[in-house]
Amino acid sequence: MPTVAEATLLLVEDGTEYRSFFELFLADPYTVVHTQNGAAALSALAAGGIDAIVLDMRFDRTPTELLLGDVDEVTRRHFGRDRDRALRYLQDQQGTLILETIRQAGHVHPALFISDMPPRRALNLRKLYGAVAAVPGFDAAAIRSALRDLGVG
Repeated sequence: MPTVAEATLLLVEDGTEYRSFFELFLADPYTVVHTQNGAAALSALAAGGIDAIVLDMRFDRTPTELLLGDVDEVTRRHFGRDRDRALRYLQDQQGTLILETIRQAGHVHPALFISDMPPRRALNLRKLYGAVAAVPGFDAAAIRSALRDLGVG
């Protein structure tokens, strides 16, 4: 495992808040690569050099065509004719859909969600996707600790 000073984190979010936070509070010791959707995250992982992934959960600012998942299929299968509810579902779950796609592509990097998810959900994500943790918000010490627990640094 890399030392903290050598660790490169892939940030996946729909805005720039994570990047700003990491640049202000965690740039030393981490290097960050910033992406804003699932396809860009896969490209960054394919390029190599990533040690761990930090994910947003909700992607409500991402254009619909860049969200992972087919909103029309989700509408039909789960929400009857309510396309708006299906779109909100894809936005709300986009972080986990991105992680699922990353895992299906063969990337097994540790993953950290910045999300106030219940402990049971984090446990279920670990069962499905391996090294996964969550911290409830932008707390540099909690993020460092969670990354260490995931074997990064």
